[in-house]
Amino acid sequence: MNKIHRALLRVPIVMLLSTPISSHPFADDERPIQNPEAAELLKQGQQALEAKHFADAEKAFNKAAKLEHDKCARCYIGLAKARNALGDTGAALNSCERALAAALDDHQRAEIRELRGDILLQTREPKKLKEAEAEYRSAVQLDPNYPVFHLKLAIALFKQSRDPEGQQEVASCLQLDPAGVYAAYAKKLAANPRRAREEFAPEFQVTTLQGQTVSLSGLSGRIVVLDFWATWCPPCRESVPELKEMTKKYPPDKLVLLSVSADQDEQKWREFVAKKNMDWAQYWDKDGKMQKLMNVSAFPTYLVIDPEGIIRERIIGLNPQESIVHRLRQKLQAMLPPG
Repeated sequence: MNKIHRALLRVPIVMLLSTPISSHPFADDERPIQNPEAAELLKQGQQALEAKHFADAEKAFNKAAKLEHDKCARCYIGLAKARNALGDTGAALNSCERALAAALDDHQRAEIRELRGDILLQTREPKKLKEAEAEYRSAVQLDPNYPVFHLKLAIALFKQSRDPEGQQEVASCLQLDPAGVYAAYAKKLAANPRRAREEFAPEFQVTTLQGQTVSLSGLSGRIVVLDFWATWCPPCRESVPELKEMTKKYPPDKLVLLSVSADQDEQKWREFVAKKNMDWAQYWDKDGKMQKLMNVSAFPTYLVIDPEGIIRERIIGLNPQESIVHRLRQKLQAMLPPG
């Protein structure tokens, strides 16, 4: 269960719905792999999946399944995860069906039902919510003592605005595991079921170039704009004057801009910030933790977080026909009227 500890005090739903194969307590509850080559391919597939090399993972799991004559549930579970990550929902769900056919006990069937629920929920299609709910209910029936099944069922119910039913499932989760890794998130979800319906930003705390400690909770009640950038990114450099203009337009007690640099060279970053007189909050994300936390992989990326902590806008890249300030203006004016 070496990966499950990645759950933070505020667990984004996307993280909760992507528990890796190796973390699931039922992953080893099936017959041993008979073919040594298949066993090695299964291992390679799991490693590729964790490294987000999804095409490689798909190939490895598919070949392993064939070598095991379609009797390897773990192969098809991995294949479903890889295909889902590649955006092929239909193939991912089909792989789950193949996994169910190869499963040997209710523990593993519950795991597969959970995975089907995750895939259906991630499609974000309203009509799929009922199907996801049904899958989680099947998982709960197969193993009612695994707390995460109840928590995921609660999320599916909350997404349908069926809050009283969702609260019951959260209570079941906490009763089974009151101090587990998901307990803090479960309690926050129970206190505010909107967390299942809105994209709440995960909590963060950083120390800026100016030596100030900045945290999302500490900025509660203000709009927060996160600017993910780097000195080697031409569009990022071009946006600096307009970002500076934005800090002057909105008072700091209403809006806070935090620029998060992906630079590898600290000195180059410091010199650029000083040269351009970037006098707002600056943070050097030397280990990439903020990028991972906010699921940022392109530059520039701008996140607009409202006073409640909900991500209201995610702007990726710079449109040469439209400046960053212009792209943010309507959103910011709607959230923060002048006056």
